Amino acid sequence: MVKKISMRWILWIGMMTLLCVSCKNHEPDPNGNEEPDPYDPMIADDYSSVAHISNSSYWGPYNLHDPTMIRHGEYYYIFSTDVMYGYPVEKKGTMFRRSKDLVHWEFLGWAFDEIPQTALQYILDESGGGEPNGIWAPYILKVGDTFRLYYSASIFGRKISCIGLATGNSPEGPWEDQGIVIATSEEDEINSIDPTVVVDAETGQHWMAYGSYFAGIYMVELDPATGMLLNPGDMGKRIAFRNQYMDAIEGPEILYHPGRQQYYLFVSYGWLEDSYNVRVGRSDSPDGPYYDIYGNDMAQPGDNMPMITAQYQFDYHSGWQGVGHNGALSDGEDYYFVSQGRLGSNKYLMNLHLRKMFFTSSGWPVVSPERYAGVPQTTISEADLAGKWEHIDLANTEAKNESVMIELNEGGSISGKNQPFWTYTDGVLTLSLNNGDTVYEAIVLNGWDWERRTRTILYTGLTEEGLAGWGKKVD
Repeated sequence: MVKKISMRWILWIGMMTLLCVSCKNHEPDPNGNEEPDPYDPMIADDYSSVAHISNSSYWGPYNLHDPTMIRHGEYYYIFSTDVMYGYPVEKKGTMFRRSKDLVHWEFLGWAFDEIPQTALQYILDESGGGEPNGIWAPYILKVGDTFRLYYSASIFGRKISCIGLATGNSPEGPWEDQGIVIATSEEDEINSIDPTVVVDAETGQHWMAYGSYFAGIYMVELDPATGMLLNPGDMGKRIAFRNQYMDAIEGPEILYHPGRQQYYLFVSYGWLEDSYNVRVGRSDSPDGPYYDIYGNDMAQPGDNMPMITAQYQFDYHSGWQGVGHNGALSDGEDYYFVSQGRLGSNKYLMNLHLRKMFFTSSGWPVVSPERYAGVPQTTISEADLAGKWEHIDLANTEAKNESVMIELNEGGSISGKNQPFWTYTDGVLTLSLNNGDTVYEAIVLNGWDWERRTRTILYTGLTEEGLAGWGKKVD
């Protein structure tokens, strides 16, 4: 065991040196640990020194945007948009990677050697010679023994777009292009990118949600046998909008929860480099309507709640921004939320953020304040919760939501920020903050503190008004 731990320490030093991480990450461990914890992911956040395509073997957790995730056998797979930090996109074909533990990812390359010809030709013809910026926002699912990989091709800022479909017998390919599922031109109101597919748990109908900016998010029915449009030429109906045409809404993802028998629609608001934040609605039917926490139809004008991710910053780190355009995975009784996160000190560095997702007693999803690291779950007692915590209210969309220090005292009182009390019953933490004006129902879990590099206890909660709150114990 001593030799194994020592080797992990050597690998940690090598990784930190290789990646030239920020000065903040070079600070001594704030907990005074001399050797790394066996659950320390040993992943640096600044990957600028390996961002070039010649170093793509290091890109497991790096250069990631618009992820979609699936499990097959012993591996989890993520497919994502073609992106590179600091360089033009030198390879186009949708990136993909795999992992056995959801923590350490192996970059496998690109699903296609190039943009599939039918999609490429459509963009060239419609634009008069303009080439797509790469493959964007793929979506993968398995139907029978076949994997279906949907992908987007577009020109940035325009509605000259299409969603294509490729099929294969394995998530690792090879892939056979089946052609274009749906396409839009400058004359259309809708933008045909960002596909996600959901299957009706009762009827077996297939539905595809898609869209970005412009007229909002639309839903159209697919042929289950082929994965193409059930009715060619059908553009579908709108299921999510904001306040006006061209408001920032994109990246739909739909997750079915069999226990609650509800469908959850995730969409991202804001700009992908900084103000990205994720909103959620739910429905009894896969094709909607989807309602927010206030009962508002998401297809109608207005910004919806809850907001479950946004820019944030804990101590000992520059924080994260652009935390949006998520994928979601149901894996047995476990649920995962995957998105990009852009480093606070450099918003162009795009890192893989994968978090556990939970559902409150009222049926709304919340996600862990920290990235997943495989830390084992243990029974957490009321006595374990007493102590100092960093708390974040996810209330701000235009700037980082910064942590404040609070202390949960034995007996139920709270020190700091005018908070009156806390209780812990049957695994649910209730936090009454701001003189009782903010009351969180929070789920408690063991996790990894990525900023302080140690195991800790976390909570993630939601108020009745849809305000999300995160916390981690720091003493």
